[in-house]
Amino acid sequence: MAPLMAEVAAQPFALRFDPATTALIVIDMQRDFIEDGGFGASLGNDVTPLQAIVPTTARLLAAARAAGLAVIHTRECHAPDLSDCPPAKLHRGTPSLRIGDPGPMGRVLIAGEPGAEIVPALAPRAGEMVLDKPGKGAFHATALGAHLERLGTRTLIFAGVTTEVCVQTTLREANDRGFDCLLAEDATESYFPEFKAATLAMIRAQGAIAGWTATTAQIEAALKSEPGGMAPHLPGLLQGGWQALEFAPFREGVEIFWLKQGTPGVALLRYEAGAGVPEHLHTGLETILVLDGSQSDERGTYRAGALVLNPEGSVHSVWSEEGCVVLIQWERPVRFTY
Repeated sequence: MAPLMAEVAAQPFALRFDPATTALIVIDMQRDFIEDGGFGASLGNDVTPLQAIVPTTARLLAAARAAGLAVIHTRECHAPDLSDCPPAKLHRGTPSLRIGDPGPMGRVLIAGEPGAEIVPALAPRAGEMVLDKPGKGAFHATALGAHLERLGTRTLIFAGVTTEVCVQTTLREANDRGFDCLLAEDATESYFPEFKAATLAMIRAQGAIAGWTATTAQIEAALKSEPGGMAPHLPGLLQGGWQALEFAPFREGVEIFWLKQGTPGVALLRYEAGAGVPEHLHTGLETILVLDGSQSDERGTYRAGALVLNPEGSVHSVWSEEGCVVLIQWERPVRFTY
């Protein structure tokens, strides 16, 4: 049985993707770029077009969270001593405020300052990665690539600002790394409308040379649809009925087959011998039924037929010395503690 695929009515043609291996990356929705008095305004830009996409981006975030997608937020900012800001960037142009200068929202584009924070309407939730990046692209000098590899991600949905700079740079970096890339047309913006229009056209030109574009409504519809109709019926599950399923990468040494995505989420996980999942916090009840092999945590080892309940607020890591298959339900997504 194939993974449960979704399809979005994108341009230049429909994109099929597996939500289980898809992540949303929201680029640089920071006060310094979006609010009056920030760095963007100091460059002489009108920030109101960027402010206008905040509600749409919030809708996209809500849809991704409801579908159980991994969510990643980026912030362009620098160390207080500017050791990660090259002179060519620091001294370019003649802005009224430079990176590191005191401004209405603290030092401009400095990590930990109010202006570098994400606007409140799009605030990250517990368990969502917040990635500080010193460059335009989110892969440069960050742990993004390693994080996506751990998640088993294959498709990336993009939103944020600005379309032609940090969003496009990151999308093209991702495309070169083999990801399918989808940009939400109405959840991204530029200070220059013609730059946004040109970027969207370039991304989807020549048969999606760099990726696809779609509206937030189209992406919402794809994430809300029941892929393939009803959830699969799996007869003989306790007798190995899972063996014919086509699992997808989830983490290193762990594969997943989604039975129901979203909140709550239900899936089958298959562990290779020696594989594990690092320490994480349960933000809701987690229920595990071991179907084959054995799974262990700090409390003991659970063999086929064991039912394990991990209540909200509990913390553990899991591993399997011999390999195993488990049926798992998450009431809400877990939060990794590393």
